[in-house]
Amino acid sequence: MLFEAEAKDILIGACDVFMYPFTGTEIPEDAVIETAEHSVGHCSSGFTIDYKPTKYEVTNHHGSTVKSYVTKEEISAKTGIMSWDLERLTLLSTAEYTVEKEKKKKKLLFTGNGKALKTVLVRAVHVKDNGKKLRFTMLGQGGSGFSLAFENKEVTVDAELAAIKKVDGFLASIEEELTEEEAAVINVV
Repeated sequence: MLFEAEAKDILIGACDVFMYPFTGTEIPEDAVIETAEHSVGHCSSGFTIDYKPTKYEVTNHHGSTVKSYVTKEEISAKTGIMSWDLERLTLLSTAEYTVEKEKKKKKLLFTGNGKALKTVLVRAVHVKDNGKKLRFTMLGQGGSGFSLAFENKEVTVDAELAAIKKVDGFLASIEEELTEEEAAVINVV
């Protein structure tokens, strides 16, 4: 016998990605984050969120697990950015960005001297079919590097940023806006 599943949203589509250096002590309001200045522009190959907990299991003398704890949480975000902006690569590395207007050049210099990574606020916004938004927010660093592939298609900057705990009680969040109807049927315990 087949059971009818309760109707749930099926999310299809891309998201808009915003990134900028973060030096604050709390996560800003949506209107501060989601601006043209912070938009990375067009993306390719989607936006991926990875959550990896480290679990510790307590076992008894029979070898049965009697309790388990999450001792560490790792979150990372990956995206392929198509809109070319050399300066944005400083968000993903320790490289130094300079502009030589007289020589008509922009330059990204990797010194190999080792420096602290920049803390970056990353926001991905997906608009659901009902017009409401699903937002992923993370404070991260680009210590995993990035790759540039010059092939017979658009060049993308494939980057991975790892979450860091820069604000107390915040590693990352996923927030979903609800319609009046969706909010009305929620049972709060």
